[in-house]
Amino acid sequence: MIRHQLRLAAAAAACLVLAACSQPADMGPPEVDVPTPLPSGINFSPEIETEPVDESCSPLASYNPGAATAEQAKAQLDNQDQISIGVSQSTNLMGYIDPATNVPSGFDIDIATAVAHSILGPDATIRWVPMTSGEREGAVNDDRVDMVVRTMTMNCKRWANVEFSAEYFHAGQRLLVPKASGIESLADLADDHLVCTGDGSTSVRTIAEQSEAQAVTVPDFNDCLILLQQGTVDAITSDDTILAGMAVQDPTLHVVGEAFSQEPYGIAFQKGNTDLARYVNKALAEIIANGTWQTAYDKWLKGPLGVAGAPPSPQYRD
Repeated sequence: MIRHQLRLAAAAAACLVLAACSQPADMGPPEVDVPTPLPSGINFSPEIETEPVDESCSPLASYNPGAATAEQAKAQLDNQDQISIGVSQSTNLMGYIDPATNVPSGFDIDIATAVAHSILGPDATIRWVPMTSGEREGAVNDDRVDMVVRTMTMNCKRWANVEFSAEYFHAGQRLLVPKASGIESLADLADDHLVCTGDGSTSVRTIAEQSEAQAVTVPDFNDCLILLQQGTVDAITSDDTILAGMAVQDPTLHVVGEAFSQEPYGIAFQKGNTDLARYVNKALAEIIANGTWQTAYDKWLKGPLGVAGAPPSPQYRD
């Protein structure tokens, strides 16, 4: 009986082998159309502002520090025992979580840390609050943070909603593309090119006004890098500081063209918190004078940007 069962099993196995051999030799695995994964919040048809640019103010002019004191600044903190600062946690070189230490790092972080120490002393308790570009204004006005240090361009429209420090860094909008793309400048973009940028950034309007390309927006700039690497978009546009950080992460990409916008960065505060803004301007002047600014620039940006940087000169409105 057992021998009979073994014969049947052997016959069945032989049939399977013959069936397999009878298949076409070049038959491969079945083709499956898997959709490309897209980040949450992506918008292929973002609304582009068409209203005339507000030029009713001098956006670089902040409040003269005068005799502002740390005590006046502390009085406008939500908690006088700590300072809450809105930052990016994913913008390489500027504000990101260092995987080796699991702490915020970058140029913006160094500037924010120096400001916090000026207000609360060297043992200052800092609460870092990660946020996207689109959350910055709401974060200070809803008391979520005391200030935002997150590559935030100063302009008249934003001045209507928040207070700004004096300019602490001057950037410019450029393009990041694959080295093999053939795109060398803004002039090479055509109407069938998709260009990614951050939702809520000034880059959206600029790229729409200065090229024929179609803007694509995402909540976080890092999503743009993923879209470019998978071929969903043809380029990324943002400030040169942000793009340089992406190029460091992926050597198959490079920053091209001349800057086609002016992006002065300021520290943002809740509307009406002018005492805090005044004292931070005093702190920024000290940071520039004692070499802290230059040390931070040389550490994070000098190599990737390829130029010797210098701090901007402060402008005041009073």
